Amino acid sequence: MSRLKNFNLFNESNGIENDSRLSSDIVNLLNTQIKSELESSQLYKSMACWLDDNGWTGASKYFFKSGQEELVHMDKIYMYLFERNCVAIVPPCDKVQDKFKDIRDVLELSLEHEIKVTKEWENISNVAKNNGDNTTVEFAQWFLKEQVEEEQKFRDLIFKLNLDIPKWKLDDIFNTL
Repeated sequence: MSRLKNFNLFNESNGIENDSRLSSDIVNLLNTQIKSELESSQLYKSMACWLDDNGWTGASKYFFKSGQEELVHMDKIYMYLFERNCVAIVPPCDKVQDKFKDIRDVLELSLEHEIKVTKEWENISNVAKNNGDNTTVEFAQWFLKEQVEEEQKFRDLIFKLNLDIPKWKLDDIFNTL
């Protein structure tokens, strides 16, 4: 199971260095989350393309940057699995939505997506708690804090849109995020 299983310089080890430090349930959830973060990246980059094509240049830059941040999150999970001596899996990426009605559609879909990701991290945290896996609970807490910020950001943008803020002003707000 471990990336170290075939590495033993002197064949004197009791094999403890080969043991995964996480339960198989947690490893499976984290590998599933790698795919979720990859799909988040692709969704946000898809939104960035649509926004750019429709004149939302500030929003496009923001969503492209967000797509890059999702890849950083994905890499953070890989590194955690490596550090805990677990096998990480490189997942395929399913096709993501690439057509949107308008900026409201993009923002509402983004909020829905962030809520879904929050639920995924809450599940990881809960399974880790039930397994007495405090390191993964702490790891998940970092992501959950990020999720609170992301959800609030999209709620605020939708609120501003509901105030009938001029489109140019809304697009300009993305440059400050």
